[in-house]
Amino acid sequence: MSYDLSVHLKGLDDSIIPEWLSEIRKFHIDAEIAPGFSFRNHTGFLPFKVVVYDCPNRDLNQTEWLTGFELSVSRMEGKKGTFFSKIFGKKKAPNCIEDKLSEADTEVRFRISSQDSFEFRIGWYAAAALAFVSDGVLTDLHEGMQMDGTEMIRHAHTVVLNDEKLLGEQDWRVHPFKDHFRI
Repeated sequence: MSYDLSVHLKGLDDSIIPEWLSEIRKFHIDAEIAPGFSFRNHTGFLPFKVVVYDCPNRDLNQTEWLTGFELSVSRMEGKKGTFFSKIFGKKKAPNCIEDKLSEADTEVRFRISSQDSFEFRIGWYAAAALAFVSDGVLTDLHEGMQMDGTEMIRHAHTVVLNDEKLLGEQDWRVHPFKDHFRI
């Protein structure tokens, strides 16, 4: 089973990576991206080394873990609109999200798997942080939500911690980090 998020933004380039990682770290998680990562040419699984500090399973805090998610970047072409206007064909007065979507030229997709318990965490935090630092729009296709600004930062933190609180100690699937990234 997978969980899909997307970020629509204007003008994505690699200069944003340090700020993106800095924003991810504000979620009580040290995160290091695979060396050599570039938005320009990456497709597939994007590994991260993480150290978590606020996991409800206290035994998993302050340890290095390997996690990640599937990431794809695509240029947007043609008519743009919100997820809801495309699905339901509704027209409504422009708002901040509509304006950002109409200007967006790039979509970044995050496909999160249930094979790793911290994948949901890093996927949500990475998507929210990217949308925040790029002044983009985060779309949660499963919940039918579109967010921007600090609302999505608060929402990401709440969604992740609520999900993790549902896991029993025996239900956690984690992968220790072994000295280097395997890409």
